[in-house]
Amino acid sequence: MKKTLLAVAAIAMLLVFSSAYNEKAIDSRVGYLAPNFTVSNADTTVSLQDLKGNYVLLTFWSSADAQSRISNMHYDRIASANGKVQHIAVNYDRSALVFGEVSKIDNLQNGSQFFDAEGHESRLHETYRISSKGYRTLLIDPAGEIISENPTDSELAQLI
Repeated sequence: MKKTLLAVAAIAMLLVFSSAYNEKAIDSRVGYLAPNFTVSNADTTVSLQDLKGNYVLLTFWSSADAQSRISNMHYDRIASANGKVQHIAVNYDRSALVFGEVSKIDNLQNGSQFFDAEGHESRLHETYRISSKGYRTLLIDPAGEIISENPTDSELAQLI
């Protein structure tokens, strides 16, 4: 009886692990499946898993980094004008108050902007290897693969 139960348990474990296997590795670099994450603000909670089936622009930015702030505004406008691309922006300012004021000044969509209160100590920050010189935008395809870093307007125009 014990041998039968052990065999059934082993087969069940094998099935669980083989069905969860995905030949594409998960990493935060182009060519890999994007690591899943969940972000929240006062109005919205979003996970990358929820957005599967859509193109996603995932922007990491700070108002202290002019280029990332400009890029965030640019990608936010593209996504708001187009239904095929979802924009998720994660902010790394030192304070939620600064983030809120900058978001108002830049006229950003509230549902796409998220402040990472844990900052540089957060799991998301570590998983996506963000540094003050590493603020960037990743384009993720509907299957969850990162297909471009800091996509150009011409790359995005092919999707729209």
